[in-house]
Amino acid sequence: MTTRANRQASALAALSANEKATVLDELLATRPDLRQLAENHAVRLMSAADRTAVADDVASALRDLDIEELNGHAGYRPRRGYVHPVEAADEILDEALEPFLRDLERRAALGMATAATELAAGILLGLYECRDGGGETLLEYSPDYPAERAADVVDRCAKLHVNLPRAEVLDLLTEWDGIVAGRAGA
Repeated sequence: MTTRANRQASALAALSANEKATVLDELLATRPDLRQLAENHAVRLMSAADRTAVADDVASALRDLDIEELNGHAGYRPRRGYVHPVEAADEILDEALEPFLRDLERRAALGMATAATELAAGILLGLYECRDGGGETLLEYSPDYPAERAADVVDRCAKLHVNLPRAEVLDLLTEWDGIVAGRAGA
C-alpha cells in the first residue's frame, strides 16, 4: 500500500533540477519564513568545494568530448569563413570548461573565498591532468589548450581577487611553474 507521503517523496525525488527550482521558488514565495533556512543551506552547499572532485570533473569534461564534434565546427562555415580544426577544438573545449569558470565567478562574487580558491585549484589541476592531450580526443588537436587556459584561470583569479596560494599551486602544477610563477598570489 502506497501512502501519500511515499508518493510525495517519490515525486520530489523524480523532479528535474528545473522542477526542483520551481518548487523551491514557490515554497519560498508562500512561506517566506523558510527563506533564511534555505539561504543557510545554500551558503553551506556553495561554501564547500572539493578540488579533487572538481579536477576529475574538469578532466572528464575535456577528455570525454568526441573528436567527431569537429565535423560540425571546423572547415568552411557560411558567414564565418574557414575555421581551422585547432580553433574549432578550442571553442568546443571552452564550452566544456565554461560552467566551471562561471561557478568560480559566482562563488567569488558571493565572497566565498575558500570555496573559490578550492574550485580554482581544482580547475587548474583538471587542466593539468589534460596536459598530455591524448589520442582520439579534442585535446589532440589543441595540445596547448590546457596550459593556455591555466594561465587564463590564474589571471581570472587575480581579477576576481581569488588568492591562489603560490607555493601550493606550484606544487600541484610542477611542469607549469612558468605559467603560474608571478601570477599566483602569495
